[in-house]
Amino acid sequence: MEEMRDLDKLLKRLETATDKRTIIEVVQKIGAKILTHYEIRIGNLTIEPLRVEAYLYKPVYFEDKFIHKEKGKENIVYGPQQRDRIGELYIHSGYSGADIVLSRCETYAFSFLLKNSRILRNDEIIYPSVKQIQLGRILKEQGIPIDYHEKVLYRKAKPNETIVFKTVRNGLSKIAERPDFRKAEQNEFNTLLISLFIELKEHTSREFDFETGFGGDRAVVEYLKDYKAMHPEVGIDELDRIRKELYPNGSKSEFKKEFEK
Repeated sequence: MEEMRDLDKLLKRLETATDKRTIIEVVQKIGAKILTHYEIRIGNLTIEPLRVEAYLYKPVYFEDKFIHKEKGKENIVYGPQQRDRIGELYIHSGYSGADIVLSRCETYAFSFLLKNSRILRNDEIIYPSVKQIQLGRILKEQGIPIDYHEKVLYRKAKPNETIVFKTVRNGLSKIAERPDFRKAEQNEFNTLLISLFIELKEHTSREFDFETGFGGDRAVVEYLKDYKAMHPEVGIDELDRIRKELYPNGSKSEFKKEFEK
């Protein structure tokens, strides 16, 4: 797809990457691109993602078994609905949520769960912010079938030039151990910073429903760590000024723990 050339380049890197660190970095870049350069269009509705969570199952190299699974004839299939459907929605059973699928072939499963979104109808905002479950209900009300197989991902007319923050996916640390996914293996994936979001100042922590210990203050610190790495000359006072600008109602506690050691 011509208009998805930037995503195609990133997906090619993801498909050829073999080390976990590189995979995580590319997933973060793809998530940021989805939030700032793309939107989902279904009929007269436009869904603008505000927060997404990545789910990727790439055999051998990134086997994140938190992804949805099905029992096949001979073994478990991870992410059966998240394979070879780039640009389509994967609507969960019972309309409990939806992912935007980005896998280009059957060899791996990859999608972003739409945790928070803004919804427009005919370019007018009708829901400034909805959570995963609310989005599922809206899709059901609109008559969108569970097995919807149309392309819905399109480039925005104008990119949203905003800061993208990183955090962890919500609720995974509470998932029980499974025979196919022991706790030690779960712990390799449940604190990865592969949930991306925007517009921190415009929405409350309750809206974003952050994982305990990984709220807005922590997300700002993660951003500032990256900023400091790119601008090593920047001092503590300047970082604190940026912190206040990014999150005026935030606390300084996480900042102190990271930068005033």
